[in-house]
Amino acid sequence: MSKFPTYNSNQWAEARDAVMQEYQDFVEDLRTQGVDYTIKNARKLLIFQDLIAEWQHHLPTVISDLEENAFALTVFDELKKRKKCTLLERAYNDMSSWSNFNPLALTLWLELSEDEAITEF
Repeated sequence: MSKFPTYNSNQWAEARDAVMQEYQDFVEDLRTQGVDYTIKNARKLLIFQDLIAEWQHHLPTVISDLEENAFALTVFDELKKRKKCTLLERAYNDMSSWSNFNPLALTLWLELSEDEAITEF
């Protein structure tokens, strides 16, 4: 069993804020770059939204959900070294290399359709 480092609630709050800031910076970039750029990056936007879902909870839930997630914990080292979060971008780049990662427009449409069907229940 692997032992994970522990962080206090202030550190977790800083990490959560940094992840949210990375997301907000990306959304602002989409707005600045325009519609074509946003369409081209729609899959990335959806993945970012999925990834930040865990970080949007109340802090105790964020901590209990992510305190044993080795990838999520890399945000602490990154903030210590760079003072800036790239967790979402790094996760997206990693996911892009998966063999079943398919950012085609049809796949995006099907995923949106599935999400809509799930929320209707």
